[in-house]
Amino acid sequence: MSRKRRPILAATGALVVGGALTGCGLIGLPQNKSAELSEWFPVTSPVFRDGQDLPTRYGCAAYSGGQGKTPPLRWTGKPAGTRSYAIVVDDPDAGNGAYVHWVIGGIGENTQDLVEGTKIDKTWVQGLNTGKKVGYLPPCPRRGGGEHRYRYTIYALDSAVPFEQGASLKDSLGAIAKHTVGRGRIIGNFGTE
Repeated sequence: MSRKRRPILAATGALVVGGALTGCGLIGLPQNKSAELSEWFPVTSPVFRDGQDLPTRYGCAAYSGGQGKTPPLRWTGKPAGTRSYAIVVDDPDAGNGAYVHWVIGGIGENTQDLVEGTKIDKTWVQGLNTGKKVGYLPPCPRRGGGEHRYRYTIYALDSAVPFEQGASLKDSLGAIAKHTVGRGRIIGNFGTE
């Protein structure tokens, strides 16, 4: 299976049904053109810069000092029509294609950040990750396997909660793609040579 990268402006963050990979982490193609043409907004973190290393404490316990917490994230801008936000964390450098570490939705439209080690609000929903579990899987590439990129993508959605708790990747990521009106991303590197 070959990996195909698309220009950032055309990317929808989708793993295409049928197994072909694109560069963004969502399953299915958007149901409408607005998802392809959605607005981009900035995402930052007070603990790492885009394209730089994630501090070790955000990795899994297999790494000395790894605590497995979610890093703090901040985003600015609220695209027109935003009713909620969703976050997808994936590793496009995983051995068998993009590995999705976290899918969460139902984050309130007025929320602009997540704190370190975010506790799940009762109104939020989480879909299954690639490991077929609900919840956040911290970065944990094989030691000596090189550095991996971890993409923290925030999606502004025109729906309050477009998928159910425990939804499959196909369902949750497809629903996110269908309802996206804007997005932003920050990438952190993690792993060892």
